[in-house]
Amino acid sequence: MLGKVVGAVTSGDWGHRVGKNLAYAFVDPDLSEPGSTLAIDMLGDLILAKVIATGPYDPEHERVRA
Repeated sequence: MLGKVVGAVTSGDWGHRVGKNLAYAFVDPDLSEPGSTLAIDMLGDLILAKVIATGPYDPEHERVRA
């Protein structure tokens, strides 16, 4: 499916509390299975991204204390 637009990133940044780059996006539901790999076009460069099950969350703030 290379070259086909299947969604749109709405925002992205470094997740300090979870230690990952995060991108929030609307993606075709058929391609949004957790673990799937998609390519994001970032100013003409394709960057690989992995779909995760839910938004990363650190309710105990363990990463901040590490």
